[in-house]
Amino acid sequence: MQLHLAVIRVQTLAIAAHQWGWSCEQIVQQYGITEAQIDDALGFYTAHRTEIDEAIATEQAIETAGV
Repeated sequence: MQLHLAVIRVQTLAIAAHQWGWSCEQIVQQYGITEAQIDDALGFYTAHRTEIDEAIATEQAIETAGV
């Protein structure tokens, strides 16, 4: 039996899908998760878009600032 545990933030999947333009299949291949998990994550993103987009913007600003 093989057990594969993946902890991937919703915002990572949202960036992959919406900013990088990755298809569901590309995300499946890159992160080793199922399409159902992607659908669930992107559904959560849609429901909490404002908060998640703010978190993404904050992290990108920190990265840009080199903090």
